[in-house]
Amino acid sequence: MSQSPLLHKVISALARTDLAGVTPHTLAVARARLNEENISPEGLSEAALGSALLARVRYPITPAEMNLFLSVSPLLTPASLPLDEISEQHAVHYMPWLAGFLSDPETVVQQNARTLLRWLVTHRCEAIRAEQRSLDAIRRLADDPSTSPKASAYLVYALGSCGTLDDYDRVIRHAEIVIEHDRDRVMLIADGLYRLYPPALINALQFFLDHVHADMKSKQGMTGMSLLDKVADIEDRAFWKTYYDQMEQIVERLKKLAGTNNHVEYIVDQIEKNLAYSALDDDS
Repeated sequence: MSQSPLLHKVISALARTDLAGVTPHTLAVARARLNEENISPEGLSEAALGSALLARVRYPITPAEMNLFLSVSPLLTPASLPLDEISEQHAVHYMPWLAGFLSDPETVVQQNARTLLRWLVTHRCEAIRAEQRSLDAIRRLADDPSTSPKASAYLVYALGSCGTLDDYDRVIRHAEIVIEHDRDRVMLIADGLYRLYPPALINALQFFLDHVHADMKSKQGMTGMSLLDKVADIEDRAFWKTYYDQMEQIVERLKKLAGTNNHVEYIVDQIEKNLAYSALDDDS
């Protein structure tokens, strides 16, 4: 459908409203539905066109509608994705579709797909976990050697949070890619690793320590620091009790770096406190 002046005016006006579920992204879907129904805006008044669009504002129900939804600026934000509008059933259908958009050549599509995937994993994880087939396309993407490293953090977050232990090797491989190349998203992999299997987080730390070579100011070193911060902030005493020996070994390796970096020294102190608290719990 061509963007007539009237259509442009009405869509712009609706996008500025505070109506639930009405965003530039859902309006793009509504506009396509008008076109599919052969409803021309030219024969409608401004009010009638607005009503027709609002009646068709919904979240995508096909991959083609998802493409339209993701192609719109401004970029999606978590606040623009309402809990009461995107159901568990939506999530199960969306996960396979989003796999095809995570490395899309269009930057807007790519970024919106990653935001929506992260939101779904955060808010609809139980539904996704209950339907493991919904993650199969994500798994194929993770197994494809041509997949962009920029997608790795999202693959770790999705499979780590909602997948199974069969995804362990995929998750670890892409976590290592993030540690080497994508510092800004290291918190995603920390959450995914911890949710999948806590020792996976320890393995990622060991990978970092094997490769940092005391250069904590490198991009890789700063990424590892962020990962260490995440581990030091774990409050679950069961984690520290269960993995006491492994974490104690990591502390000893960290101490060799602490002399050249004050923040490493702080992290060592925090980890040692957590280990001490877990030992006190055992004594009591």
